[in-house]
Amino acid sequence: MNYQELDLHLRSINPVEEQQRITKVNINDVWPLDWQGTNNEYFRMPDDVFFQEGPIHVRKHNRFAPMPLHLHNFIEMNYIYSGTCIQWINGQRILLEKGQVCLLDTEVLHSIEPMGENDILVNILMKPSIFTNALSRFSEKGILSHFMVNALSDSTNHNRYILFESQSHEHFHMFMQNMMCEAFEPQLYSQEMLYQYMMISMTELMRVFTYHTNQESHPEAKFNLVQILKYIEQNYRTCSLAELAGTFNYNVNYLGNLLKKKTGKTFIELIKTQRMLHAASLLANTNTSIEEIAHEVGYQSLGFFYRTFLENFNLTPAKYRKQQMKMS
Repeated sequence: MNYQELDLHLRSINPVEEQQRITKVNINDVWPLDWQGTNNEYFRMPDDVFFQEGPIHVRKHNRFAPMPLHLHNFIEMNYIYSGTCIQWINGQRILLEKGQVCLLDTEVLHSIEPMGENDILVNILMKPSIFTNALSRFSEKGILSHFMVNALSDSTNHNRYILFESQSHEHFHMFMQNMMCEAFEPQLYSQEMLYQYMMISMTELMRVFTYHTNQESHPEAKFNLVQILKYIEQNYRTCSLAELAGTFNYNVNYLGNLLKKKTGKTFIELIKTQRMLHAASLLANTNTSIEEIAHEVGYQSLGFFYRTFLENFNLTPAKYRKQQMKMS
């Protein structure tokens, strides 16, 4: 399937949509439904219907009728291929526009208003382990990724959804189109391809999230959080708060307070986190001795390195390496 064929497939009106266009009433094509609530005001979608082929399922949302209030035990990524979409999430009205993505946590009550012929919503459903695996891969990269993953997780935990302003990110749309082509015309190893496209798409969404998080931090004295965290990542072995403040033209105390406000960590804590993340990466991906790794990340005392690592990962460096070897 190429992009032109994909567009025709998404815009074509299927039998369910044909009926919904006439009756304006939602036709359930997913059975069985488990109606819940005091007066059966919402239903729970079954899991097994979607994941018979694997942990990722892609489907087009049926237009022309409202989708009733419902919830489910899987992660849902809503991608607006064309037009707009109005969703109600935990009682809040959310307008989604072409190119945007809404990521819904598990157990979130939501509904969708009727969509017109040019309004095309694609649902990417995934088991929670897929999302967790993607986030864990990012959090190991350094304090910038670690901070972004925590911010993303906090936003999802607080609101139970997150809206990505991805409309101007062309690479992301290309990956989404490739994923849909694979899903709607499956071939050999399609589930593996869907998994890889999902990992790439999640990486692009992390870029989107990082960009907009940094934009939001600019109004406060043009504070470029992303660049500052990247600088700490690259220079943590020798970097001091005074050097960091001088590099970015800040007062030392002001920068220290601002870092604490924006990241929840002091400068010293950020340095420590970066040391631990780098040490964990070296343990997982190299055969370098633990003593050499301790020196590499800035610890002269091997005993102090062991204690600090244990505090952060609840494992000794040796046990952490062994665990990572089993997982790879």
